[in-house]
Amino acid sequence: MRILAAATALLAALLVGASGGLAADIGANDDSAKFADDGGAAMYARMAELGLKQTVIGVRFVPSESVVIQDKPQLDRAIASATAAGLRVVLAVYPYPPRELEAGLGSPSVFAGYVGTLASIYPQVREFVIGNEPNQPAFWRPQFDAAGQNASAAAFGPYLAAAYDTLKSIDPNLRVVGVGLSPRGNDRPHAKSNISTSPVRFLRALGAWYRRSGRTRPLMDAFGFHPYPNKATDPLERGYIWPNVGFANLDRLKQALWDAFNGTGQPTTLDGLTLHLDEVGWQVDTRGLLGYQGLENVPVTDEATQAAVYGRLIRGAACDPDVAEVSFFGFRDDGLRTGFQAGLLRADGTERPAVAAVQTAIADAGRGCGGKEVQWQPGVAVAGAKVAVDARGEEVTAHIAAGEDVWAKVCVRSLAPPRAAAGHGHCRHAAIQGLHPTSIAFALPTAGKRRVEVAVDLAAEANRTRRLRLVKEAHVTR
Repeated sequence: MRILAAATALLAALLVGASGGLAADIGANDDSAKFADDGGAAMYARMAELGLKQTVIGVRFVPSESVVIQDKPQLDRAIASATAAGLRVVLAVYPYPPRELEAGLGSPSVFAGYVGTLASIYPQVREFVIGNEPNQPAFWRPQFDAAGQNASAAAFGPYLAAAYDTLKSIDPNLRVVGVGLSPRGNDRPHAKSNISTSPVRFLRALGAWYRRSGRTRPLMDAFGFHPYPNKATDPLERGYIWPNVGFANLDRLKQALWDAFNGTGQPTTLDGLTLHLDEVGWQVDTRGLLGYQGLENVPVTDEATQAAVYGRLIRGAACDPDVAEVSFFGFRDDGLRTGFQAGLLRADGTERPAVAAVQTAIADAGRGCGGKEVQWQPGVAVAGAKVAVDARGEEVTAHIAAGEDVWAKVCVRSLAPPRAAAGHGHCRHAAIQGLHPTSIAFALPTAGKRRVEVAVDLAAEANRTRRLRLVKEAHVTR
């Protein structure tokens, strides 16, 4: 009995400790090691010294060279060097260039064969990110069809599905991280440049494709996301306006995943899907520093601010049990200011303040969440809905706004005798874009000379089961 009591106490202690969740593994996404003279041995050793756990290495699948493992000799050396340093290697595999996809050269089955070949050649690699920002035209085209509807999600979905099936057939324990989604998109099929899809609407389209496909197997074990800031001068806590998503808006991402896949064979974050933030970084001012060339092309922050942001990001991830991995984009700067300078090391290899900040934050996160743990549940209603009513002269106008895309049924009835039955009267239907208020006008009901009622039934475009009914009364003014 004493042994059983001790065991029970130990189990209870473990459960209490586990309630805070495991801290996310921290790493770096940096391809430069492939081209280093030493195959990245020095860089990977330094990453391990700092407490980083994994490195993400990109591998392109070129449709016109479908049997060629791109940069294979360099990849061989880099994977061996990273593994020798004790780092977990993650391969991010994606089709490229997008002009070949647009020309119809790509094939999900051939891509899946390419991914399977990588898994066979590199059995030490246990995790694969499939896709790289397919909601951006730099990596996937076309984004929209001739009718202006998203096309990239339905085109990308078969690639992800085929790669998942191939990897699981090789080894069911291989981890498949899906999509690698960009945090932003303009949803403008006729934009002059950067015709792209917002993350929320991309996931909505991906979920719609999945449901139509009849597929019952999952697409991924984890979801890859790139929560870059809108500007490097933004603090960590400043996210994006819907339908874009930043680190501060991970609840919006979880909702989009739940809306897309709840009730299907693809888990959401409520039943096992984890989030991998496999690219994130705040660009830093490099003026006056050795090893840099060119002119900066975007607003940048200073090194002290970057360090503080990285520390808060790691600690914040430790308080979100759904975040399993975080990888900073760039461990060491490449030196071209037209590129991306967000590394922990400067181009000359010297340390930024971010090094000490990251080390301290990793140690803090290892002790558990130091603040309030994130506890997310899916919304059941329409987000941010508001209705206002004007009744003037011979017209009634409903002003409707919502924090997401919605379908609306708007009905107006008289409250003066003889009243129209509840739910009857004059009704109209409308599709309302999120954050774009819409006004719907009705002729004043014949009997409604003094008082009218406007009933608005809303259903979220992303998930029609999320509904909201708002009823407003208004006096008629002359």
